[in-house]
Amino acid sequence: MCLCCGGRQQSYRYLIALSPSLCLAPSPGTLTSRYTSKCDHRITYAMVSRACIRSLSKLGRTLAVGSHSLTGLNKTMMGPCYTLTRNLTTATKETKVGVIGCGQVGEAVTNNLTRKGYRVVAACDSDPRRLVDLPSSVSRVSTPREVVQLSDVILTCLPKPPNVKAVAEGSDGVLTSLTAGKIWIDHSTTEFEQTQVYMKAVHEVGAHMLESPITGGLDALKKGQMIAYVGGDKTIVDAVMPLLDASYIKVFYVGDTVGAAMVIKVVSNMLCCVHVIAMGEALMLGKRANIDLRTFWDGIRLSVGNSFVWETAAPVVFNGGEYDPGFSLSLQNKDLQLGYDMARKYKVPMDMHQMALSIYRKAEYQFGEEAGCYIVPKAIELALGESLQSPGFDTWEYDNVVENGSLITKHVGVDV
Repeated sequence: MCLCCGGRQQSYRYLIALSPSLCLAPSPGTLTSRYTSKCDHRITYAMVSRACIRSLSKLGRTLAVGSHSLTGLNKTMMGPCYTLTRNLTTATKETKVGVIGCGQVGEAVTNNLTRKGYRVVAACDSDPRRLVDLPSSVSRVSTPREVVQLSDVILTCLPKPPNVKAVAEGSDGVLTSLTAGKIWIDHSTTEFEQTQVYMKAVHEVGAHMLESPITGGLDALKKGQMIAYVGGDKTIVDAVMPLLDASYIKVFYVGDTVGAAMVIKVVSNMLCCVHVIAMGEALMLGKRANIDLRTFWDGIRLSVGNSFVWETAAPVVFNGGEYDPGFSLSLQNKDLQLGYDMARKYKVPMDMHQMALSIYRKAEYQFGEEAGCYIVPKAIELALGESLQSPGFDTWEYDNVVENGSLITKHVGVDV
């Protein structure tokens, strides 16, 4: 209900410093957060309809927000409603964080935060076995609702769009549990149109949402060396930046257009897959040309043909074995399909991408959906009866660093 006119037309939440000239305060003790030094009225979340805001503006009356005015609210419009977030508090080590989805990403993020001294107060997962290795200070709960109720900031780290939907919706879901002021950060790589719908619903209750897919390799995440793309209201991003900085080597803000972060992340995975396919063919060419594979790898590293995939995927192939089980073919193909759907939506022909998707689907059928994402070159090994394994990489790993705006690989455990 609108506190100004009493009508039941659609209303919006604002953080309002109520002035004596226009007091819309509810009865004392309700929905209050703190006093303003400007007057003796409470600062509160108040429901005010858009129509009343316009009427008050015409009358020359102002709803004061600190030293600011709501008469210019159309400048801060986001999605279907007006938002005012200037008074958000920057996250500190006292901020209560909850994690939903504790697979490899969720567990790594939880460990990164607790290692840096941040409070992860609750976590849940559809498979309780994934909660076993979390720090003992984290409360294990059964539903997303419980995580939301206990937390100021909620992180979701889920594998596929159906998992995001299951956590977001329903009587115990995130959307029905969020209240004004809480922040939901979604680290899942999912359908950006789904995110647009959820962000609208979140804003309607006075809460906030950011999309934040991540990239750089799950082994790197355990060291806090992945990249987080973040899309949404810049004020919210600034408020939670200490939490993001605790888990990622670089936080890249893509703007407030919902879906932009997801498009960038999906395209990066599409390019990765094209590189993996080309890498496997190139390595086999080097092998059949009787070039030592280590020499061949080092030679390309010095050339214009080098890439992050050549630096980090080729050693995985040299070792054979599980071909990086940290990220499965099933998840990789999910991202490729998301990219294909985006290209179809925007009517962009992507012949190379369609070929990559076909090759990766074939690999999934051949090796299984849980096979490691770098196993694709194994198909050419089997077809030609040639092994691409090379000695000297048993203890190899890598570190990510960002230099001049680019992700750079530093090799560990092998002489380069």
